[in-house]
Amino acid sequence: MLLPLKTGKTKIMTDNPNKLAVITGPTSGIGLAFAHKLAQKGYHLLLIGRSKDKLEHTSQLLIDEYNITVNYLVADLSNENDILTIEESLKRLENIELLINNAGFGIAGFFMEISLEEQLKMLNVHIASTIRFSKAVLPAMIRQRNGYIINLASFAAFMELPGSVMYSTTKAAIIKFSQTLQAEISKYGIKVQALSPGFTPTAFHASIKREAEFVDRVPWFLWTPIQKVVDTSLARLNNKDVICIPGSFNNLLFWINKVPVLSKLIQYIAAKRQKEQAGYTAVIAHKSIQKTAAAAR
Repeated sequence: MLLPLKTGKTKIMTDNPNKLAVITGPTSGIGLAFAHKLAQKGYHLLLIGRSKDKLEHTSQLLIDEYNITVNYLVADLSNENDILTIEESLKRLENIELLINNAGFGIAGFFMEISLEEQLKMLNVHIASTIRFSKAVLPAMIRQRNGYIINLASFAAFMELPGSVMYSTTKAAIIKFSQTLQAEISKYGIKVQALSPGFTPTAFHASIKREAEFVDRVPWFLWTPIQKVVDTSLARLNNKDVICIPGSFNNLLFWINKVPVLSKLIQYIAAKRQKEQAGYTAVIAHKSIQKTAAAAR
């Protein structure tokens, strides 16, 4: 269901042709930075996220600061029915210029230890929504002979990282989908980008079990500021390359990872880190159980 703010309308309309942008996961991190940047450029926005309160708050901030039209849709993209509902709404849009499939989440841990149900949710959030939403907006973009789709991948897609099986797999799938789709639709004047950032200072890492302790030890030069990720993405939208890797060090690491010996070393370090974090988590859990038992006595 479309929930309009201030406009009082149930149909997305823009005052300027080809100036509507749709963003999933828009209330924090990279998605929020995209929303501010595009609002600054005069885009009207359709935001898609799970929390109605956060969407209302973000929408009102953008309306007040940039004097644009902002609408939002509430949906849990791990839920197939919600994805289908959003898909139908996107099919009715006109004058859409930009779709940003940004929604995503991660789970740190080895494949055999994590709930399969939780891991399979990534297929919906990362892949099913990206594919369905892209197909939903393409007819309008093809008619316009203009449009952009930015799919959030990850630098993790280029590595076989132990402890990140489903995340790396789904992000790699997003890159291949973006590349193949671009090959089909470039003749219509449409550009697809697979944005592949490395470590970015958002709440994403802190929200993942076992990650918070690890990110504290990541060297400063491995981090790419959120604004740089967004600025790089938008600046390279008209480049011929589908893959966009923000940050010079990340680009260097991308080529280093192509050397088999160095790639194995990176995998070894990642596996060691996961084991250390698993041990750390187990110690904390054990101490917590001991305290609880003592209190019970």
